[in-house]
Amino acid sequence: MKPYAIHGFLSDDGAVLGDATDRVSQPSKRIRLDRDAAREAVDLFVARVPDVLVTSSYLPIEMASGRMMLNQSYHDIAYWFPDMRPRLDGERFRLESDPVVLDGPYVLIGGPIDRVWYHWLVSWCARISILRLLRPDLFSDPEVRFLISYEAGEAQFRESLMAMGVAEDRLHFVSHGFDYLLKDAILVTFPDQRFLYPDVVRAVASDMKAHFLDNTGSRPSSGRRIFASRQSIDHPKRRVANWDALREVLDAFGFEVVSMGAESAASQVRMFAEAEFVLGVHGSDLANLAFCEPGATALVIENERNVYHGISASLDILCQITGVRYDCLVVDEVVDPDTDYSNFPVVHNRDVIVPPEILRERLIALGCLPLPSAVERSVARVKA
Repeated sequence: MKPYAIHGFLSDDGAVLGDATDRVSQPSKRIRLDRDAAREAVDLFVARVPDVLVTSSYLPIEMASGRMMLNQSYHDIAYWFPDMRPRLDGERFRLESDPVVLDGPYVLIGGPIDRVWYHWLVSWCARISILRLLRPDLFSDPEVRFLISYEAGEAQFRESLMAMGVAEDRLHFVSHGFDYLLKDAILVTFPDQRFLYPDVVRAVASDMKAHFLDNTGSRPSSGRRIFASRQSIDHPKRRVANWDALREVLDAFGFEVVSMGAESAASQVRMFAEAEFVLGVHGSDLANLAFCEPGATALVIENERNVYHGISASLDILCQITGVRYDCLVVDEVVDPDTDYSNFPVVHNRDVIVPPEILRERLIALGCLPLPSAVERSVARVKA
C-alpha cells in the first residue's frame, strides 16, 4: 500500500462522531479527580464508522474528515509520550503512515501503554463494560474482534479480559508503535483519566468479582488486613524508606504484606474483596479498592503535594464510589540532594518516611486494633 501523508485537525470524539449514523449513547455522571471533585454529566457512546486510522497511543483518526480524536487517549498525551508519530502543531497534526490494514469489524480498546493497573481498569478495560452496556449485540457477536494492546497480553491484564467476558479467540493484539487502518471500526468512549465514572467503575468491579469469586467459591468479608507493598521496586517509587520499623507495626496488627505486581488478577480481586482494612502508599495497586466490599476501611499514605494538588482525590473518590471508608496519613518524603526534581514523575515518585507510632495511633483510631498475640508479646517484653 502507498504510504499516507495525512494533514488534519485535532478534535474530540463527540465533535467527530456526534452525527454518526450507527451511534448509540447514554448519559452518565463523572467526578473530576481534584480538590473540587466537580460532578458533571457526559455521554457514553459506541459508534461504528468506516476507515479509521489508529496511530500512536491508540489515537483514532477519521480518514474522511481528517480529524484526530485527541480525547480517545490520555490527557496531554504529547507530554507523557513525546515520541508520538503524529506531529502536533496547535490545532493541527501531520502524519506519514504506512498502516497495517484490518478489514474488521474491530472494537478499538487499546490498552495499558504505561502498564499501569489503575489506568487499565478505569479507562481502557472500562471500554468493554461500556460496549456491553450500549451495544450488547456487538459485544456478543463472534465476528467482532477486540483491538487490544500487546501489553494486555501479560497475565494480569489477560485474566481481567477473560473475567469481563471477552473470549480469547476474539482478541487481536497490536502495538502503539505501529499504525492500523480499520476498514470497519467500532469506537467506544475513552473514560478520561482525570475523572472517575461511578457507573463504569461499578460495572467493571461487578464483572470481575462475579467471575473470580463465584468461580472459586470464595466469599468476601473474611476480615483480611492487606498492606499493598511497593518494596520490591528497585528504584524510588513511593516505597517506605524506614521499612524495618514499619514492618513491626504491620506484623503487630496482622497485615499481610503483598506485592500486587506478583499476584494474579484473580488473587488481587479476591484479596481486596475479603479485606477489612487496606493500607498502602498512594499508587496504582490501590485501584483494587474498587473490589472491596462496602464498609471496608482504606488508609492511604500520602505526601503533602498529593493532598494540596488533589492527586489524592483519585483514591478518595474511588472509595466513595465503592462505599469504602477512606482516610489518609500525610507523611514526609526522602529528598536526595543529588536528584533533579524538576520533572514531575521524578518528584512524584520520592520514597516516603512513615512514623511507626503515628501509624499505630491512626490504625487504632480507625478501629484496626493490634492482634491479641501481638499485645501479649509486647507486655511480655515490658515485664522482661
